Amino acid sequence: MQIPSRFLLLPVVTLLSTGAAAQECEKSFDSTYELIQEAIFENKGCTAQACHGADAAGGLDLSADVSYDNLIEQAATTVTTNDIPGIKRVVPGQKDQSLLFLNLAAGTLPDQWQVPLRSMPLGLDPLTTDELEAVRSWIEQGAPREGTVPGTGELLNACLPPAKPLPIVPLPAPDPEVGRQIRMPKWTLPAGSEDEVCFASYFDISEGIPERFLSEDGERFRFKRSQIRQDPLSHHLIVTYYNGTAAFDDPSWGAFKCRGGDKEGQACAPTDLEFCGEGLCGSEPRRSIACIAFGPPDLRTRGIGFPGTQEASFEQNYPPGVYNELPTKGLLVWNSHAFNLTDEDGGLQAWTNFDFAEPEDQKFRVSGIFNNSQIFGMNTPPFEAEELCNHHVFPPDTRLFELNSHNHQRGKRFRTFQGRYVCDGGANAGAACSPIEETSFEIPDLCAGAPCVRMIPPEMGDCNGDGRVGISDLTTCVNISLGTVPLRRCQTGDANEDGKVTVNELVRAVNAALDGPTIDDAEAELLYTNLVYNDPTVVRYNPPREYPGLSRSAAERTLTYCSVYDNGYTDPDEVKKKSTSPPTPFGALAPGGPCPEASGCTEGQVGADCSGDTAAARDTSCDTSPGAGDGVCDACVLRGGVTTEDEMYILMGAFYVER
Repeated sequence: MQIPSRFLLLPVVTLLSTGAAAQECEKSFDSTYELIQEAIFENKGCTAQACHGADAAGGLDLSADVSYDNLIEQAATTVTTNDIPGIKRVVPGQKDQSLLFLNLAAGTLPDQWQVPLRSMPLGLDPLTTDELEAVRSWIEQGAPREGTVPGTGELLNACLPPAKPLPIVPLPAPDPEVGRQIRMPKWTLPAGSEDEVCFASYFDISEGIPERFLSEDGERFRFKRSQIRQDPLSHHLIVTYYNGTAAFDDPSWGAFKCRGGDKEGQACAPTDLEFCGEGLCGSEPRRSIACIAFGPPDLRTRGIGFPGTQEASFEQNYPPGVYNELPTKGLLVWNSHAFNLTDEDGGLQAWTNFDFAEPEDQKFRVSGIFNNSQIFGMNTPPFEAEELCNHHVFPPDTRLFELNSHNHQRGKRFRTFQGRYVCDGGANAGAACSPIEETSFEIPDLCAGAPCVRMIPPEMGDCNGDGRVGISDLTTCVNISLGTVPLRRCQTGDANEDGKVTVNELVRAVNAALDGPTIDDAEAELLYTNLVYNDPTVVRYNPPREYPGLSRSAAERTLTYCSVYDNGYTDPDEVKKKSTSPPTPFGALAPGGPCPEASGCTEGQVGADCSGDTAAARDTSCDTSPGAGDGVCDACVLRGGVTTEDEMYILMGAFYVER
């Protein structure tokens, strides 16, 4: 069963909220969970005796004194893991693995969410979208028992204490016969700050791993499921295994000290896994974008990617026969980007679990999608919107089982289409484009008036992958048939993959050239949509989507992915401002931060362009009338950068090659 992780209609709770704003509210509560207990479980009738009260339907009692312990990490007894692998009542940080959320969402948004059993509340009115969003936000922020999840008070018309850093429920370690756990050393983010850091730590999980789960040389373990959980202050966590030549005491790592536990701050040897007790030995966290200028020079070329996440919790279950492998011991480099907009320092920890792959699942090794070739391609003027589009080409015989995306807060919509969509003629002929006419945003036409099309590739003979069979393609196929040109020059000419181009195949190529390309239905080719940047949609395909081998055109193995960036077009108050954009944690070395010079009016003639040679003159140019003195020139062009006030554009996902 495929459960699409789509949450397209709910309002986004901004991560910049730090607690209940000054407002009129019906009641005050000590925590978000206490509020959900009353507003959702009790007021919606879930705690009635015949439901999840004294009679405990489905074995679940939601009475106030026991509900939390009955939900968190508890098996969903009414649904089997065959329906949704790994599902529990509530999994902190993972709404799509939490039966509570799925049941409630199916009642509120039945077109977007389906469940294997039934929607909730049973026989009662479904939750409003605001109520459902409060439950979603609580789960995605770690499902805390105590504390305030930002925005939930406003959604449920209640007053809550100011938000503080929320520690997540630690990820339970797997049974040693089933898998292993690796932990990240704790680091601390000061109050009211954003930072991206890198640090190193050593791990060794080699003892006692059964031989059937190991690689031939015994130095790597093989797994088919991974789960990562981290404290919800984090924006992303990327983990890399260091496979280079530098020693553990190389000064480029920095000093190793105990992080957490009763030996916090004491010097430690990274390979001594007992010294720090409940804490972990890690190097000093150092500011760095993607670990640039951190560690030895060969870190960039001798790194092996571990599972990472841009959420509080993320899980990957590989299809049958698919596995991944990692070393059983060595040095890990942790790249953590987080922001803490509360008035207290916050700690960040992370846990990663791996479930071993049985021999029958050790056939095809998984590969990841991380296309950042246009990561900082946006250039959106104040009070305008724009769309970026790009292509991603899979290797032959790909099987795609997961799609994901990464934007920052002004990335309002990320869509991925099957096929290679390009501008058919005009000034931007051949450029990537979105095939669906834009109605939500007024944005520049990427094709400058020309149509955006996907040419459905011919069955054979398209040697250069442009979606057509031309004279040069036919000439190449003929020469392959005559033996004067090797087959590698046009694998698509060999339709039956017998290693040669026959007369029958030449005839088919000629017919394809005469018929010309055909245009497809773009709506049917839309694979992925995400509207919530801080809780990105993850679409999983079961069974995986299949992409053809060498005998077919590369255009058939291409995705077109597009993202819309809204720099105050929909809401002028959301335009990027010079005065409120924080400097990057890395100074002038990092992209982003406050713009060198504002170019749009944020007060007075809001939305107009500024003019003048000085800051004062530009403010004056924004006045509603000469001499009014009410103008402010503060709006910036939106470009790429490392803070959430700037933008990114990345296609993500997972696949394997079946060969």
